[in-house]
Amino acid sequence: MNARHLLLTLGASLLLAPGLLAQPADEPPPTVGASSILSATELRGPHHTVEERVATPGFFHEFTITSEFGTFTALGKRELTRYVREINALYELSQVSKSDIFIEAAGQSLVNVAKGATNAVTKPVDTAKGVGSGLKRMGTNLGRRSKRAVDEMGDDDPELSEEEKKAQGSGATNAAYGVLGVNSAVRKWAAKVQVDPYTTNLTLKQALEGIAKVDAAGSLTTKFVVPIPPLVGPAATVGNLVWSTDPEELRKINEARARELGVTSDDAKKFFLNNRLTLTMQTRLLAALHAVKPGNAADFITTVTGARSEREALFFIHSAEMLQELHARSPVKAVLTDSRALVAVTRTGEGVALLPVDWLRETKTAVATMTEAAARARKELGATTLRLQTEAHLTERAKAAFSAAGWTI
Repeated sequence: MNARHLLLTLGASLLLAPGLLAQPADEPPPTVGASSILSATELRGPHHTVEERVATPGFFHEFTITSEFGTFTALGKRELTRYVREINALYELSQVSKSDIFIEAAGQSLVNVAKGATNAVTKPVDTAKGVGSGLKRMGTNLGRRSKRAVDEMGDDDPELSEEEKKAQGSGATNAAYGVLGVNSAVRKWAAKVQVDPYTTNLTLKQALEGIAKVDAAGSLTTKFVVPIPPLVGPAATVGNLVWSTDPEELRKINEARARELGVTSDDAKKFFLNNRLTLTMQTRLLAALHAVKPGNAADFITTVTGARSEREALFFIHSAEMLQELHARSPVKAVLTDSRALVAVTRTGEGVALLPVDWLRETKTAVATMTEAAARARKELGATTLRLQTEAHLTERAKAAFSAAGWTI
């Protein structure tokens, strides 16, 4: 056997040998405990405790929160913060329902309503059944959107329990469901405890409605001091709009903003009828995009319309809110089309990928997605530099792989 033949044979053997010169395997999901990634106040508060065991099968940590108001599952640290705020709100509403002022306001003729309101906030475990525990993981696709998901969007939501599906109904009836029972009194009490009046937390939703039935005139809100920290920044701006605005008027505001962002009538209809998006979620997304008015904003709204779960929809909303924060520091010119990961280019030519997730590890899919996004940001957006902006913990392998794809970490 001559030397050339020997080298060729050896090379073929190496290529065929299992595991040799092959692509590295995906990094496994991490093993982390809640106490290692949360602050002391996040881990445990006066009305909640986060279980130590945390799964991270995808981009988000999955937290289990126990409280006197039921057990909830939060996908991601941002959602953990929301649930803790809602649990604290439930406690304050329970205190209101047991106060002499509230009982006196209920009166004899409203004793059953008052009792119902009290039960909603002091014995809500049954109403909490299925809430949170039915949440499923968000998919791992951060690349191009699925056209089929937008064009043939069904009513089935993998995140919802059977109880929630029955209550919510179809996408066509979502507009009615989302505002059912949310009158001015509910919005005033939601503002009092600094929560979303259109919340998908059924325990909180029933508590707000129960309190509001007794306080139909809304006059009791001024008689209670609630020690809950107020929202700040853009969250407070959107909150004040949602709390103070009739739902029909709020819809008109959202529709006008969608038009200004270039969304067609047909696409707007699909967006507003998506039953993964509550009225507040629609308002948050459109408020963030309207504050920036980037090129291709309408295309991103089409991407959001394809959301198949609430967790997925929230990922897009959090991305848009990160875009608004970026724009305040460095004005944004446009965003990448046909992309689930929000990639923007600033007026200085910096391409920025905005990823509001908890954990990023090296996987073939993630590396391929970020490599493609880098090339497209340069070609389609004219980006001259690239930066990855994220709240996530990046593994060392992920840092190396994303850096090799062109992203500054």
